[in-house]
Order: sequence, then structure tokens, then C-alpha cells
Amino acid sequence: MSTLNSSMGRYSLKAQNAGDHIQGSIAINDEGGSPLTLQEFNEHYLDDVVNNVIYPVTGGNRAITNAFREELVKAGFEQPH
Repeated sequence: MSTLNSSMGRYSLKAQNAGDHIQGSIAINDEGGSPLTLQEFNEHYLDDVVNNVIYPVTGGNRAITNAFREELVKAGFEQPH
């Protein structure tokens, strides 16, 4: 089972493979590391997590989105097609 608990800048991403889908949460943190906002997600594919969750929450920041995608791939999450 793939899992990820990663932070980049003010963003924290937690994800786990739950059978046929990926569930987790992404948070925007304040300067002290406490969550200001938290969005939970339950998506079927890696690309859905990246495009529907991470990209919009980071305000369209491609660098952070791509870095989180790389972290997810390293953790064992795969796009099935």
C-alpha cells in the first residue's frame, strides 16, 4: 500500500492508496505550520489528484504541483493508463 506524508513550503500533502482509489488531504499552513485550510480528497487516479486537487489548491503553482506529483510517484502511486 502506497502512502505519502510530505510538505513543501506552506503546503502539506497526505495520501494513501485505498484499493482502487487514492484518498488523503492537502493543507495550506501558516508560518508556524498550523493548517489554515484543509481539503480532503478521494480520487481514482494519480492524474486526478494532481489536476483536480493539488493544482487548484496551490493556486496553479506548477513547480509545487510537479514536485508533489514526483513525490507521489516515488511513493509508489501510479497512473493505470
